[in-house]
Parts: sequence; structure tokens; C-alpha cells
Amino acid sequence: MVRAAEAITEAAAPNIRGIHFEGPFLSHRRRGAQTADALLTPDERVFDELIGAAGGRAMTMTIAPELPGAIELIERHRDEITFAVGHTDDDGTWTRRAFDAGARTATHLFNAMPAMTHRRPGPVGAALTDDRIACELIADGIHLSPEALTVATRTAGPDRTILVTDAMAATGLGDGEYSFADRHVQVRAGVATLRGTETLAGSVHFLADALATAVRVLGMPVAQAAQLVASNAVRHYGWHDRGTLAVGNVADLVLLSPDLTVEAVYLAGIPVS
Repeated sequence: MVRAAEAITEAAAPNIRGIHFEGPFLSHRRRGAQTADALLTPDERVFDELIGAAGGRAMTMTIAPELPGAIELIERHRDEITFAVGHTDDDGTWTRRAFDAGARTATHLFNAMPAMTHRRPGPVGAALTDDRIACELIADGIHLSPEALTVATRTAGPDRTILVTDAMAATGLGDGEYSFADRHVQVRAGVATLRGTETLAGSVHFLADALATAVRVLGMPVAQAAQLVASNAVRHYGWHDRGTLAVGNVADLVLLSPDLTVEAVYLAGIPVS
């Protein structure tokens, strides 16, 4: 754990604003592409080790609220890290308790959780109807149908919707077979799955792709779509030096062409190859 923190510090990572822990306190039934034997019941010692290993960059943590001790962990540490409900098999009951305990985000809504039905709202219904909660949506055209994306963005509204990528290690590398950690992933036609299965293993898309999806599928103006991929997350996590074009802000910029493809990237005002 200490070595991990040292590696982060030595690498400088100038554009890594924070670390999101997608686990290990997740539901086995809704683990998706997560490693089964790495999942744990909420544990104070493990939590402290993870936070320490992040070297001061721990920002968020996904947790399944129905697990024993999850609500208590949220209550104890809600001022240290932003908890997100996700990878959960909850029917909505524990999700609402988690929000009352201090969780403030829904991790990639709809994915790795029960579907919302007319009698069982589940985490989806609980998050969409709670004005305290930011709703993450994977807008890659694969994880969510256009209808689901439309319903969620209209319900959560322009201020609570955060478009995310769920990008994994093969992002930008094209189709092929990839192995990392203990996972073997195949990417075909831009869709990443665990090799030999239909289980999605994250995505291989960028935030610029999410913005383009919001414009083309949802019919949003570019400025509003930019709010969903940048400004909302900044406000949600309490960052004040980025996410909007303003004098004094960090100039981390992505320049898009009229057809919404990336033309240039700037890191703190300096063009990056």
C-alpha cells in the first residue's frame, strides 16, 4: 500500500485530480467485470489502508449499501470521501438509507444494479428522484439505450447528471485481445467484454465521445453537453479551479472540431501530444 502511494507521488500525475475506488465493498451478484475473490464485506482496516495508499488523492468510493456495515462506514467517513452507491443488488431500501447516511453519487446508473420496475424502483428510482444525488451515466451508446439515457437525463436534470466513460486500460488501443491484472478482455467494434462472455468490461470511449452522444442522441446544445461532462462533476466534488472557462482556472482544455472529434488537448494551457 505504501509503495502505491510513493509511485503516485513520484509520477507527479499532474492531471489526476482524484482516485475513485470501485470496490472492494461490492455485491457478488452485481460485480460485473470485477474480480470475485477481491470483493469484501465493508471493513474499517481495509478502508484505512486504501485511503492511505491513495497518497492524498482518494476522492470517491463505490459501495453496495446492503452489505453488513456499509451504512455505518458511510456515516463514519462521509466527510473524508464521497460515497457512491453501485454494484448493488439492493431493491432500493438500503440505497435510500445510504443517501440519508451521506452517500451522494450513483455509480454508472442502471449498470451493475437491478432494473427499475413499476413496483420495485431499486437504486435507479431512488437516485433519480433524490435531489441530493448526482447520477453517473455511461454515455458510450453501448451501456445505455438512447431511451434510458433520455429518461435519466430528463429526470435528474441538467445539474445532477454526470456523463462518465467507465473507460478501461484498452481505451484508445483499438480492437484486440488485452490482459491486465487477472482479467482478459476482448474489444470488438468498440465494445469491451470479458473474453468468452457477453459481460461488459467497462468501455473504450473518451469523454469527448460522451459529449458527442449527448449532442447527437439527446439533441443537447454543445454548451449544455459540456456541462454534463465537466462542470457538473467539478461542482459535485467541490473543486473550484477547473471545469469552466474562467480567468484563473486551470486551462485543462479539449478542443473539438465542428463534427465533435478531438483536435487538440491542453494540460494547464500547454498543448499535449
